[in-house]
Amino acid sequence: MEGPRYAVIDVETSHGDPRVGRIIEMAVLLHDGVRVVDGWSTLVDPKAPLPGFIQRFTGIDREVLRGAPTFRQAARMLQGFTKGRTIVAHNARFDMTALTCEFQRVGLRFERGALCTEQLGRQLLPGLTHYNLGSLCRHLGIPFEAKHRALPDAQATAELFGQLMARCGLGMKQPIVAAMPMRKSA
Repeated sequence: MEGPRYAVIDVETSHGDPRVGRIIEMAVLLHDGVRVVDGWSTLVDPKAPLPGFIQRFTGIDREVLRGAPTFRQAARMLQGFTKGRTIVAHNARFDMTALTCEFQRVGLRFERGALCTEQLGRQLLPGLTHYNLGSLCRHLGIPFEAKHRALPDAQATAELFGQLMARCGLGMKQPIVAAMPMRKSA
């Protein structure tokens, strides 16, 4: 079997604008085209104020971030997990912009190809009224409770990606998020 070709990513940030916000949590699930085979997630200390609305939205506050690595400390792990892989994200423009900006802030480059499950959903499931992650998961019967946390969002995106791939004749039609080794920082 082939190794992981995709890195399903989700990030949570300290601001609604990914160019301004700092990453406060990220998750990466490695996907081999059939299933998730490995993963890693971490909280990230932005070393910047965390607005109250973000704390309420995500449940992440300064106490939760205590002891979390900075982005600089987590960047090499993220680079290793994604090297040579296509990034998959829901609303990939947001996640890729946030990641690119964070890498730039620490003097590194992050250049990866990306697939967007929102755009793929629009192409494969025309006529839906909404294409956000929760709506697509409901439409396809994927269990998902929106928590605005990186790991559950990445897991839902991975399953959505698998089902969309199956609709294209790629991958399998069964849920793809299975028991897997999970590395977690902080």
